[in-house]
Amino acid sequence: MQSAFNFRAAAKLSAAALILVSAGCSTPRLESYPPTKVGAAWIATARDTGSFGSGISQIPGKFLPNRNWQGSEVYAFESAGFTTLMTTGNTNFIVTLKGDAPVTTWDPPFGWQWPIEVGKSWTRRTKQTNHTAKTAIDLEYTQTVEAFEQITVPAGTYSTFRIKTVNSIGDENVQWWSPDTGIFMKQSLRRTAKHPAGAGTRELEVTSFK
Repeated sequence: MQSAFNFRAAAKLSAAALILVSAGCSTPRLESYPPTKVGAAWIATARDTGSFGSGISQIPGKFLPNRNWQGSEVYAFESAGFTTLMTTGNTNFIVTLKGDAPVTTWDPPFGWQWPIEVGKSWTRRTKQTNHTAKTAIDLEYTQTVEAFEQITVPAGTYSTFRIKTVNSIGDENVQWWSPDTGIFMKQSLRRTAKHPAGAGTRELEVTSFK
């Protein structure tokens, strides 16, 4: 971890259930996902190669009000014209929608294993269904919390958890998640040659957040 864990960030993260492992240790432990900032909006710049496409694009996103899904209250956010729903208890991904129509679903829901702290790793399985293509795959993924570090992107400087994800279809992703904003401020997404879509990369940085 880098040493630039400032007091302002510490106060905000504490309010989001951030707990120091011990009085003399500056490595944080986040017990649960902080409530989403409904109305917050951001723009990320994506630089793509290979199976992701080519060139540079702007991807907008925003947190939406909580909604009901199959009888349960869920979090919702919008990105690139799609709406993704997450469980409120552990913020696992349930479904991505285009309008009201499911595009992708995960059963069981796909996501992190809480609490989050540096050095923690876990492996989980889910069935990922593509409703447009009418296909489903059994997906195994392993995630590791590699570091808690401060990063600077065009939107500003943030304290983040760096989390690596590898899965059984050939994704190798590194993402920097900010508890202060509730989103990934930076992402390095890589599809290996074994990926069904083929090899490719996508590098994203948040250029504005408000």
